[in-house]
Amino acid sequence: MTKLITFKAQSRHVWEVRERPVPASKILPEWYMDMPPYSSGTKFNLEPFPNVTVKKCFPVLDALTSGYVVPLWSDIQVISKFNSHKLKWVTDQPVFDTWSPTQVSSFDLPEGFGDSVFKYLHGWVIKTPPGYSCLITHPFGYQNLPFRAVSGIVDTDTLDTDINTPIIFKKEFEGIIEKGTPMFQIIPFKRDNWKSEFELVDDETTFLNKERLYTKIVSSYGRNLRHLKTYK
Repeated sequence: MTKLITFKAQSRHVWEVRERPVPASKILPEWYMDMPPYSSGTKFNLEPFPNVTVKKCFPVLDALTSGYVVPLWSDIQVISKFNSHKLKWVTDQPVFDTWSPTQVSSFDLPEGFGDSVFKYLHGWVIKTPPGYSCLITHPFGYQNLPFRAVSGIVDTDTLDTDINTPIIFKKEFEGIIEKGTPMFQIIPFKRDNWKSEFELVDDETTFLNKERLYTKIVSSYGRNLRHLKTYK
């Protein structure tokens, strides 16, 4: 059964001016779109080694196309100074706010990023059905952006305000980040309780499982085992 995720605009400004969340499949990164399916030629070849590229890897595709992406709704200028950043924009409505230093003083920032921690004011409330939460994370496939969204999990079936995702910028970066740039990715999932266990798989079972998988030369996982996921 298809589930419904609702994005609620908190004001007329959000509804009329700001960028709307879009299915991640609609804004695949350029490097992925430009990548050929085969590293040499236009067809699959086993000699001297399999020439398939990441373009044929369905787990990568599923990560890139999972959920929804919230884009930047206004150009911003990033100014770097003394290991911190200042953000500027032309619109009357604020695009970012800052986390207070006391809130993030002990935050373990990744190496190479400035000390300032911002929150993107996108203005959308995310609502999922009862029992469903959302993983909020940096957009998959956009690792070379000059900023990083800090990951978190939010119970979006109960929260009725927008999500203040922490955003940090690379230490030396200065410049313009353009409207439409992916800021963070939203992946809804059903909450469950889990426990772990461990089993030993015998060698013959391991061998037979691989044999079944590789009876197809190309896209064996995608053809035989993968479940299609859709986000509209």
